[in-house]
Amino acid sequence: MKKSIKYLVLVVLVVAVLSPSALALEQTNAYISSGGAYIHRWGAGDISVEYNVVGTGIMDTIGAHRVTVYKMLGDTPNSGKDEIVATYWYEDYPEMMTTDDFVFGDSIRLKVASGHQYYAVLVFYASLNGGGAIMPFSTKPVWA
Repeated sequence: MKKSIKYLVLVVLVVAVLSPSALALEQTNAYISSGGAYIHRWGAGDISVEYNVVGTGIMDTIGAHRVTVYKMLGDTPNSGKDEIVATYWYEDYPEMMTTDDFVFGDSIRLKVASGHQYYAVLVFYASLNGGGAIMPFSTKPVWA
């Protein structure tokens, strides 16, 4: 009997602690079902960032709001030592998003200094009926 009460209390505590987190996850994913990206090396000093984002349905707008490419100077990405190579904003490059679709993908190709590792941090965005959500995503580094 004492074990059942302990387990019941444990279950109630776990549900109480996780409920706000689960709710936040649902709100974050109300517009974006999934997204992903990677950096592809084309040759010495030639890379591209390729991405796609999937909405939870037909979205008013969907795509990448921002793509930032970093030269990795530390031992790991986001070490605080990394150098920004380029930042692409949707406002400057409207082709980074589309309208009235549930999925969108694109790529950005750029020249970089060879002999270094590069990675990208993207902010995906989807909107519908005046609401919207973002989803950050970081790629794994690649040698250029």
